[in-house]
Amino acid sequence: MNDQAVENGYSLISKYIYDISGIIIPPEKYYMIDTRLTKLMFDTGVDNLGDYYKVIACGDPKIDQSIINAITVNETFWFRDESLWKCFEQEILPGFIDRLRDAEKNRIRIWSAAASTGQEAYSIAMCIDNYLKKNNIQDIKLTDFEILATDISSRVIEIAKTGKYDKVSMTRGLSDFYKETYFKNNGSVWELDQKIRDAVEFRHLNLNKSYSGIGKFDIIFCRYVLIYFPDELKEKIVTKIKDTLNDNGVLFTGIYVILNILGDSFNTETYDNLTYYTKIPPKQL
Repeated sequence: MNDQAVENGYSLISKYIYDISGIIIPPEKYYMIDTRLTKLMFDTGVDNLGDYYKVIACGDPKIDQSIINAITVNETFWFRDESLWKCFEQEILPGFIDRLRDAEKNRIRIWSAAASTGQEAYSIAMCIDNYLKKNNIQDIKLTDFEILATDISSRVIEIAKTGKYDKVSMTRGLSDFYKETYFKNNGSVWELDQKIRDAVEFRHLNLNKSYSGIGKFDIIFCRYVLIYFPDELKEKIVTKIKDTLNDNGVLFTGIYVILNILGDSFNTETYDNLTYYTKIPPKQL
């Protein structure tokens, strides 16, 4: 196969990946197609990208999901970014607990978007549970918080549901305190406490598609995923996330600032080196 045909194959596959996931693979990263899709290609009985495109272009949902599972980056840590968790404990949780006590809310809903293998969502649950314990809070329970974790990859969602992690995963951001308090060692596997597992619901969700089935939230964690999308798609996703957040709700986006996308609907808040956003009720705009 000549060089032009090979280049055309890369171009077709990268466009198809964008269409089904919103993820851009530029020419300088075409090696990702080789390293992550070659086995899938060979499994279909073809040996070049042009023919593989003909196989996948039928739009079979199972084929699309296998491509998404292979191509997505599933980088994640426990308690990623220390300042965020300090902010969550010291600035965010007390206010939402007051709303529960005042019966302004009967449950606090939290969404961990692009949750990967579950470390962020489970970190949220452990953080809440530990906060309630160390402050001797008896009238509010972990079950008063509803945590939803979603990801575009069905493969990582299934891993997250097990609540089981290997030794390498356990070294990435998890303190000895949380390890000893919430995990049990079963040989080469560490198993998360059932109470924390029960606190999180995992669902498959493509951020590029509809959010109609997940409801609205008081706190949204959408961190380190927007960087994989082009600006136009990033704006669409942020707009949908904004519509999914309740008034006075909190949005965590990671280390990058997206106020230019949020417009006038949010107040910008800071805590140490962290920037986050609170949604302004329409009557206050």
